[in-house]
Amino acid sequence: MGPMETQIDPDTAAAMAIQAWWRGQLVRRALLVAASSARRIQGWWRRVGSQRREQQRLWVLAEYIKLERAVVLLQAQVRAWVMRTEYKRCREAARTIQTCWRGYVQRRASNCTKDVDLHIDIVLGVPGDCGDQSE
Repeated sequence: MGPMETQIDPDTAAAMAIQAWWRGQLVRRALLVAASSARRIQGWWRRVGSQRREQQRLWVLAEYIKLERAVVLLQAQVRAWVMRTEYKRCREAARTIQTCWRGYVQRRASNCTKDVDLHIDIVLGVPGDCGDQSE
């Protein structure tokens, strides 16, 4: 042994070993707490991210539904307009046909009456003459 080397007595060596073990325990315990805390924070952050993604998904879905409803409503309005226009066109055609038919029937009826003399003379008799021939 050299002149600078000092011998550590067994009690001191045992105390140093116990202290080293205890410090190791404290470090491991601190690391365990830190790892546990990190896992909790990571889990919380994942939940927050998942909730945000779900909210975003629901928002996009709601917007899609609004758009679909608007499209369906617009299509229904256009179809109704087309059907009203078609109905009005058919109604006007029916009126035209009816008017023409009525005119035709009236002209035919007036042609038939030209051959028939419908002029009726009303003869008024003399007062007191009741058609008696008792004179």
